[in-house]
Amino acid sequence: MEDKSGTRKKIILAAIDILNSEGVSGITTRSIAEKAGVNSAALNYYYGSKDNLIDHALNMTLEHVFSDWLMILELEELDLPVRIYCLLDFTMEGVLKYPGIVRSHLFDPLGKEKTRKAFAENTGSLLDNLAAMLEERISQTKENLRLSLGQMLLTVISAAMIPELFTAITEKDITEAQARSRFILYLLKRFLDVELTITDVIQSDIIRVRKLAFTSNQEYSQPGTT
Repeated sequence: MEDKSGTRKKIILAAIDILNSEGVSGITTRSIAEKAGVNSAALNYYYGSKDNLIDHALNMTLEHVFSDWLMILELEELDLPVRIYCLLDFTMEGVLKYPGIVRSHLFDPLGKEKTRKAFAENTGSLLDNLAAMLEERISQTKENLRLSLGQMLLTVISAAMIPELFTAITEKDITEAQARSRFILYLLKRFLDVELTITDVIQSDIIRVRKLAFTSNQEYSQPGTT
Protein backbone atom coordinates (compact mmCIF):
# COMPACT_ATOMS: atom_id res chain seq x y z
CA MET A 1 0.00 0.00 0.00
CA GLU A 2 1.54 3.30 -1.13
CA ASP A 3 2.31 5.70 1.68
CA LYS A 4 3.90 8.85 0.24
CA SER A 5 2.91 10.89 3.29
CA GLY A 6 4.68 8.55 5.72
CA THR A 7 1.49 8.04 7.71
CA ARG A 8 2.04 4.30 8.12
CA LYS A 9 5.48 4.92 9.57
CA LYS A 10 4.17 7.62 11.92
CA ILE A 11 1.54 5.21 13.22
CA ILE A 12 3.91 2.31 13.88
CA LEU A 13 6.50 4.57 15.53
CA ALA A 14 3.77 6.02 17.75
CA ALA A 15 2.63 2.50 18.67
CA ILE A 16 6.18 1.43 19.60
CA ASP A 17 6.67 4.58 21.65
CA ILE A 18 3.45 3.95 23.59
CA LEU A 19 4.34 0.27 23.93
CA ASN A 20 7.56 1.28 25.67
CA SER A 21 5.99 3.89 27.94
CA GLU A 22 2.58 2.40 28.76
CA GLY A 23 2.52 -1.21 27.63
CA VAL A 24 0.06 -2.92 25.31
CA SER A 25 -2.97 -1.57 27.18
CA GLY A 26 -1.85 1.98 26.39
CA ILE A 27 -2.23 1.42 22.67
CA THR A 28 -5.68 2.78 21.85
CA THR A 29 -6.99 4.23 18.62
CA ARG A 30 -7.16 7.65 20.23
CA SER A 31 -3.69 7.55 21.79
CA ILE A 32 -2.09 6.41 18.54
CA ALA A 33 -3.89 9.05 16.49
CA GLU A 34 -2.83 11.80 18.90
CA LYS A 35 0.76 10.58 19.14
CA ALA A 36 1.13 10.14 15.39
CA GLY A 37 -0.75 13.33 14.53
CA VAL A 38 -3.09 11.52 12.14
CA ASN A 39 -6.80 10.88 11.78
CA SER A 40 -7.98 7.81 13.70
CA ALA A 41 -9.40 6.37 10.48
CA ALA A 42 -5.84 6.05 9.19
CA LEU A 43 -5.19 3.19 11.63
CA ASN A 44 -7.83 0.98 10.08
CA TYR A 45 -6.83 2.09 6.58
CA TYR A 46 -3.19 1.04 6.99
CA TYR A 47 -3.39 -1.75 9.57
CA GLY A 48 -6.95 -3.06 9.43
CA SER A 49 -7.50 -2.91 13.20
CA LYS A 50 -5.89 -1.92 16.47
CA ASP A 51 -5.08 -5.58 17.19
CA ASN A 52 -3.22 -5.86 13.88
CA LEU A 53 -1.28 -2.72 14.72
CA ILE A 54 -0.31 -4.15 18.13
CA ASP A 55 0.84 -7.36 16.44
CA HIS A 56 2.96 -5.35 13.99
CA ALA A 57 4.53 -3.31 16.80
CA LEU A 58 5.34 -6.38 18.90
CA ASN A 59 6.66 -8.41 15.98
CA MET A 60 8.73 -5.52 14.63
CA THR A 61 10.51 -4.90 17.90
CA LEU A 62 11.27 -8.61 18.24
CA GLU A 63 12.57 -8.80 14.67
CA HIS A 64 15.00 -5.96 15.35
CA VAL A 65 16.41 -7.73 18.42
CA PHE A 66 16.82 -11.02 16.58
CA SER A 67 18.41 -9.41 13.51
CA ASP A 68 20.87 -7.53 15.72
CA TRP A 69 21.78 -10.68 17.64
CA LEU A 70 22.43 -12.43 14.33
CA MET A 71 24.44 -9.49 13.02
CA ILE A 72 26.70 -9.56 16.08
CA LEU A 73 27.08 -13.33 15.89
CA GLU A 74 28.20 -13.12 12.25
CA LEU A 75 30.96 -10.52 12.79
CA GLU A 76 33.70 -13.02 12.04
CA GLU A 77 36.40 -10.33 12.10
CA LEU A 78 35.90 -10.24 15.88
CA ASP A 79 37.15 -13.02 18.13
CA LEU A 80 34.28 -15.14 19.45
CA PRO A 81 34.60 -14.04 23.12
CA VAL A 82 34.45 -10.42 21.95
CA ARG A 83 31.28 -11.19 19.97
CA ILE A 84 29.71 -12.77 23.06
CA TYR A 85 30.71 -9.74 25.12
CA CYS A 86 29.18 -7.44 22.48
CA LEU A 87 25.98 -9.49 22.38
CA LEU A 88 25.57 -9.30 26.16
CA ASP A 89 26.48 -5.60 26.17
CA PHE A 90 23.98 -4.84 23.39
CA THR A 91 21.25 -6.83 25.14
CA MET A 92 21.82 -5.01 28.41
CA GLU A 93 21.88 -1.63 26.66
CA GLY A 94 18.69 -2.46 24.80
CA VAL A 95 16.84 -3.39 27.98
CA LEU A 96 18.04 -0.19 29.67
CA LYS A 97 16.90 1.91 26.72
CA TYR A 98 13.55 0.18 26.16
CA PRO A 99 12.44 -1.49 29.42
CA GLY A 100 8.76 -1.04 28.61
CA ILE A 101 9.09 -2.98 25.37
CA VAL A 102 10.80 -5.85 27.19
CA ARG A 103 8.07 -5.87 29.85
CA SER A 104 5.42 -5.88 27.11
CA HIS A 105 6.94 -8.96 25.50
CA LEU A 106 7.69 -10.95 28.63
CA PHE A 107 5.30 -9.81 31.34
CA ASP A 108 2.35 -7.84 29.93
CA PRO A 109 -0.65 -10.24 29.92
CA LEU A 110 -1.90 -8.59 26.73
CA GLY A 111 1.39 -8.96 24.93
CA LYS A 112 3.31 -11.94 26.25
CA GLU A 113 0.97 -14.57 24.80
CA LYS A 114 1.53 -13.10 21.35
CA THR A 115 5.31 -13.02 21.37
CA ARG A 116 6.78 -14.93 24.30
CA LYS A 117 6.91 -18.16 22.29
CA ALA A 118 8.68 -16.43 19.40
CA PHE A 119 11.12 -14.81 21.83
CA ALA A 120 11.88 -18.18 23.41
CA GLU A 121 12.29 -19.97 20.08
CA ASN A 122 14.67 -17.37 18.66
CA THR A 123 16.65 -17.25 21.89
CA GLY A 124 16.96 -21.02 21.79
CA SER A 125 18.24 -20.86 18.21
CA LEU A 126 20.83 -18.24 19.21
CA LEU A 127 22.03 -20.41 22.10
CA ASP A 128 22.28 -23.45 19.82
CA ASN A 129 24.45 -21.53 17.35
CA LEU A 130 26.69 -20.07 20.04
CA ALA A 131 27.13 -23.40 21.80
CA ALA A 132 28.14 -25.06 18.53
CA MET A 133 30.67 -22.30 17.87
CA LEU A 134 32.16 -22.62 21.36
CA GLU A 135 32.22 -26.42 21.52
CA GLU A 136 35.60 -26.73 19.82
CA ARG A 137 37.19 -24.02 21.98
CA ILE A 138 35.93 -24.76 25.47
CA SER A 139 36.07 -28.07 27.32
CA GLN A 140 32.38 -28.30 28.07
CA THR A 141 29.65 -30.33 26.43
CA LYS A 142 27.38 -28.51 24.01
CA GLU A 143 24.49 -28.99 26.44
CA ASN A 144 26.41 -27.37 29.30
CA LEU A 145 27.60 -24.55 27.06
CA ARG A 146 24.04 -23.86 26.00
CA LEU A 147 22.92 -23.75 29.62
CA SER A 148 25.80 -21.46 30.59
CA LEU A 149 25.06 -19.08 27.72
CA GLY A 150 21.38 -19.06 28.61
CA GLN A 151 22.18 -18.20 32.23
CA MET A 152 24.41 -15.36 31.08
CA LEU A 153 21.73 -13.94 28.81
CA LEU A 154 19.04 -14.17 31.47
CA THR A 155 21.38 -12.56 33.99
CA VAL A 156 22.08 -9.46 31.88
CA ILE A 157 18.38 -9.08 31.04
CA SER A 158 17.45 -9.32 34.71
CA ALA A 159 20.20 -6.93 35.76
CA ALA A 160 19.11 -4.33 33.22
CA MET A 161 15.44 -4.69 34.15
CA ILE A 162 16.22 -3.72 37.76
CA PRO A 163 19.01 -1.12 37.44
CA GLU A 164 18.77 -0.13 41.10
CA LEU A 165 19.56 -3.70 42.15
CA PHE A 166 22.34 -3.90 39.58
CA THR A 167 23.86 -0.74 41.05
CA ALA A 168 23.56 -2.15 44.57
CA ILE A 169 25.43 -5.38 43.77
CA THR A 170 28.26 -3.84 41.77
CA GLU A 171 31.28 -2.03 43.11
CA LYS A 172 30.90 1.48 44.48
CA ASP A 173 32.75 4.51 43.16
CA ILE A 174 32.84 3.34 39.56
CA THR A 175 30.80 4.50 36.59
CA GLU A 176 27.79 2.64 35.21
CA ALA A 177 29.83 1.73 32.11
CA GLN A 178 32.65 0.33 34.23
CA ALA A 179 30.20 -1.64 36.37
CA ARG A 180 28.54 -3.13 33.32
CA SER A 181 31.87 -4.08 31.76
CA ARG A 182 33.11 -5.78 34.93
CA PHE A 183 29.78 -7.56 35.30
CA ILE A 184 29.93 -9.00 31.78
CA LEU A 185 33.60 -9.94 32.12
CA TYR A 186 32.75 -11.76 35.35
CA LEU A 187 30.00 -13.71 33.58
CA LEU A 188 32.41 -14.75 30.83
CA LYS A 189 34.89 -16.00 33.42
CA ARG A 190 32.29 -17.58 35.72
CA PHE A 191 30.30 -19.47 33.11
CA LEU A 192 32.76 -20.06 30.26
CA ASP A 193 36.13 -19.74 32.01
CA VAL A 194 37.08 -17.12 29.43
CA GLU A 195 39.46 -14.34 30.42
CA LEU A 196 38.90 -11.26 28.27
CA THR A 197 40.96 -8.11 28.62
CA ILE A 198 39.31 -5.00 27.22
CA THR A 199 42.07 -3.34 25.23
CA ASP A 200 41.61 -0.04 23.42
CA VAL A 201 41.05 -1.95 20.18
CA ILE A 202 38.39 -4.20 21.72
CA GLN A 203 36.70 -1.21 23.38
CA SER A 204 36.56 0.46 19.98
CA ASP A 205 34.98 -2.69 18.53
CA ILE A 206 32.39 -2.80 21.34
CA ILE A 207 31.41 0.83 20.72
CA ARG A 208 31.25 0.23 16.97
CA VAL A 209 29.02 -2.85 17.32
CA ARG A 210 26.67 -1.11 19.73
CA LYS A 211 26.39 1.91 17.44
CA LEU A 212 25.84 -0.33 14.41
CA ALA A 213 23.06 -2.26 16.11
CA PHE A 214 21.18 0.73 17.47
CA THR A 215 21.61 2.76 14.28
CA SER A 216 19.86 -0.02 12.38
CA ASN A 217 16.89 0.36 14.74
CA GLN A 218 16.49 4.12 14.58
CA GLU A 219 13.88 4.03 11.87
CA TYR A 220 11.24 1.31 11.89
CA SER A 221 9.53 0.32 8.68
CA GLN A 222 6.76 -2.17 8.17
CA PRO A 223 8.11 -5.42 6.65
CA GLY A 224 7.28 -5.76 2.98
CA THR A 225 6.54 -2.09 2.43
CA THR A 226 8.40 0.99 1.30
